[in-house]
Amino acid sequence: MELLPLTRSSPPTLPPGRTAHNPRPERLRAPRREELDGADLRWLKKGGPTKADLKIVDLGQGRLVVKDFSAKAAWVRWIGRLQIARECRAYRWLGPMAGIPRFAGRVDAHALAMEWIDGELLAFLPERRLDGVAMRGKLREVVDRLHDAGLVHLDLRGKDNVVLAPDGGVYVLDLAAAVWFRPGSWPHRLCFRWFVRTDEAAMLKWKRILSSDPYTDEEQAFLRRYRFWRALWIFNPKRPPGE
Repeated sequence: MELLPLTRSSPPTLPPGRTAHNPRPERLRAPRREELDGADLRWLKKGGPTKADLKIVDLGQGRLVVKDFSAKAAWVRWIGRLQIARECRAYRWLGPMAGIPRFAGRVDAHALAMEWIDGELLAFLPERRLDGVAMRGKLREVVDRLHDAGLVHLDLRGKDNVVLAPDGGVYVLDLAAAVWFRPGSWPHRLCFRWFVRTDEAAMLKWKRILSSDPYTDEEQAFLRRYRFWRALWIFNPKRPPGE
């Protein structure tokens, strides 16, 4: 079954079937708003009232994903400006990095553009456990690169955020929730180890998704501690039993 990233609840208008991986020019350029207004945009996901719309556009440099708040209510656009600015800073902080979509740039105050990764959501592949150890290893490499750069993703639990590309590469998407600290700085020494636990707990969730291996005693102890502290977070969403 073919799955395109983030399309399960959106009106998919992309052509069926798998296409070749996005051509990779040396440098990507964010489209201007006037270019988007006259372009053949295709829905990837229509966001809810407070979420950005995701669209795909090709203006001659390969497909780009445009994350856009411009069609939302005024108060959402105001918050969206802050979110877009923050996510742009996260991509610029990392720079080009294997396993992360290349950043094209900021379209305007309400939108940004990044490389389209033509692939399938790893969490929903029927055969994901056949090579689950290797897939976990590839995902671990990407997450380690993020952490080495001082960035914590904070939303790796999202099954929409990890894609397997046709070339076998694993990509981590969506830096909207990420936080970052300059390695060696006092905020990094003080805060990083606490934030990074969220990503490590997510990696254990991916272990369950990609294999039938039981958690070790050490992993179970870590999860118990993590769940205890997470339950104290006042903005923690309610999750189904067993999640």
